[in-house]
Amino acid sequence: MSDLVELSELRVRRERWVDAPPQLVYDLISDVGASVDWTPDLVSASYEADGVPRAGSWFTAVNADVRHDREWVTRSRVQVAEPGREFAWYVVVQGVDATLWRYRLRPQDGGTLVTEDWQVEHLFPVMGESREELLGLKAHNTAGMAATLDSLARTAASRAGRPPQAG
Repeated sequence: MSDLVELSELRVRRERWVDAPPQLVYDLISDVGASVDWTPDLVSASYEADGVPRAGSWFTAVNADVRHDREWVTRSRVQVAEPGREFAWYVVVQGVDATLWRYRLRPQDGGTLVTEDWQVEHLFPVMGESREELLGLKAHNTAGMAATLDSLARTAASRAGRPPQAG
């Protein structure tokens, strides 16, 4: 599969300023169950053991792709859990770190600059079996990231008691 795309082609970074403090934004992001409220393809998610977001914790998520009328379950391992600063996890496929999702938070202008990254670390056929399918996955995730960040910004601002933000 590595002849279809370079892994460097399957990386996306998006940023969004959020009118809320970094700790509040972190608390929202690291509460994987509540992420259903602002993540378009997420149906449900929960930590598998003690429910605490920390490095090494595992969570299970049910995802849905309305484009292809399908649902699937993923298992993820938290890689970084630094309150108010960063939350990252690997989606693990067949015991291998397949994709990395990362949120970095930086105080800015009385709020938080949120940077969301997605990158494929290892290709699996379930991601796509052609260059077109893999780049379609990237485009889908890019659009989903923008929608997620906009929804997260609205939710965080509301929880912080601030007026709604424009996207």
